[in-house]
Amino acid sequence: MRRTSPPLRAGVRCTTRPVNRRIALMRIGLDARSMTSSRPRGTGRNLFDAYRSIPALRPEWEFVLYHQRPLVDRVRHSDHAPWHYPNVTLRQIEIPGDRLNAWFQVRLPLAARRDRIDLLHFPANAVPAWCPVPSVVTIHDLIPLQLPGELPPHQTRAFRRGILRGVRQAVHIIAVSAATRDELHRDFGVPPERVTVIPWAPDARLLAELRRELTAEQRAGVCAKYDLDARWLLSFSGSTARKNAHGVLAGFAALRPEERRGVTLVLVGSEPAACREALAAEAARLNIAASTRIYGFLPHEDLPALLRGATGLLMPSRYEGFGLPILDAFACGVPVLTSLVSSMPEVAGNAAVYCVPEDPHSIAAGIRQLLEPAVAAELVRRGRARLARFSWRRTAEAMCGVYELCLAKSGRAPAAAERLEGCVR
Repeated sequence: MRRTSPPLRAGVRCTTRPVNRRIALMRIGLDARSMTSSRPRGTGRNLFDAYRSIPALRPEWEFVLYHQRPLVDRVRHSDHAPWHYPNVTLRQIEIPGDRLNAWFQVRLPLAARRDRIDLLHFPANAVPAWCPVPSVVTIHDLIPLQLPGELPPHQTRAFRRGILRGVRQAVHIIAVSAATRDELHRDFGVPPERVTVIPWAPDARLLAELRRELTAEQRAGVCAKYDLDARWLLSFSGSTARKNAHGVLAGFAALRPEERRGVTLVLVGSEPAACREALAAEAARLNIAASTRIYGFLPHEDLPALLRGATGLLMPSRYEGFGLPILDAFACGVPVLTSLVSSMPEVAGNAAVYCVPEDPHSIAAGIRQLLEPAVAAELVRRGRARLARFSWRRTAEAMCGVYELCLAKSGRAPAAAERLEGCVR
């Protein structure tokens, strides 16, 4: 039954202009904290890109994006931000302190019930212990359960509880890769038909940047700012062992000195400072410090030129839930070295060089191939062809299809399961 939106409740404050209060067919809620943070990364960046299309695909629906912290002006006024649509409401749920994860466990479910949300989307692996409205959960990966030591024991237990709640309570599950879907079936007994695989797509801002040529001045500016040689290999190394930054260093060191000549290895995202110090010490031990640059998080506006100008992307991870940098590299015309494990082969297909992440000599052999002009050119060609399989429009349509499937299962909308046909599985 169609109904108008209820008024805002006490303790729940709208942080943008009021939406056009036309009659909404359905109301979808989203835990949008990651998307509205001051520095959206990972899940937040991907949700931002998906929700740039979703409200336009279902203009008769209303979308309520719940967040906790006030939006900084840079995020609030972002070009093409989802909250600029007339059928989107940004809603801040204020809570002092947030001990015991009370925002997620109590305040968000209460707000969803008070706002008469038809379906609440939890986009980051977990569902609260109590949720009074139907929910859908996105499970990106089971990394803490697959790689012992990835998180401290108490955090690993909390992660497992969140996954179990999602498996038991959510009407349906979204996985970003078939690898994650298969692990849910193997480790938690989730029937494959309860999971829809919806892959991500390349960074929309990066794609917009690619419409402009990388000028010689921009390339020179990147080289000067980050102290690079004419050729560089880029790795988004992170701070966790699964990103395999030490393996990247060992593989680069396994090259002959003449093979490394004129090539800089650039590690990005090495946070905190202690991580950079440990990697720098390892580079010195391997006698490659002079040709290695190790950085923490870089300004997002610098990443397109840094990736576009790279000779290759090195991503020999031990585990990924998806592997978005692979697609970003394809979009930039950059050849990729990655691992033949978890989700990476289903993302890269035949458009990457593969290695064994635990074997430095395997990584070195892959780097040699990236440095071969003919091999690199063929990988770039295949990467561009592979990229056609992934788009935010397709992702957004598939997410809408899952929302409709959930609404039909929960009895809040006419049967719409057939609308999911044609979406990415």
